[in-house]
Amino acid sequence: MNEQGELKEARLLGAASYILFLCFLPPLLLKENRFAMHHSRQGFLLFCLEIFVAILVYIVEHSLGLIPVLGLIIVVLLKLVTGLGLLFIAATGIVRAISGQLWRIPILGEYDSRVPF
Repeated sequence: MNEQGELKEARLLGAASYILFLCFLPPLLLKENRFAMHHSRQGFLLFCLEIFVAILVYIVEHSLGLIPVLGLIIVVLLKLVTGLGLLFIAATGIVRAISGQLWRIPILGEYDSRVPF
């Protein structure tokens, strides 16, 4: 494959890395590509954060959500804010990967060197 085709493939796999568990594709297909692996590690960290937030929201929903009106408001706002925030981070990562930029997620990006792949 020529260099242009490899770059396009790395960009697409880098962008796909921000979509849930697809962060495991670049280590399987393009392990030697630094660009794809960078976005894969970032996508893995975002995936871990999404799991953590889902567990946190579940706990809040089943504890504070039992309060009649206030609990419902808190749960809905928490789901809305966390969902939109995670969606914004994923969308930004996808756009940056497709445009060919090595972008670090604020705060989370500092830990990408600790990801084991």
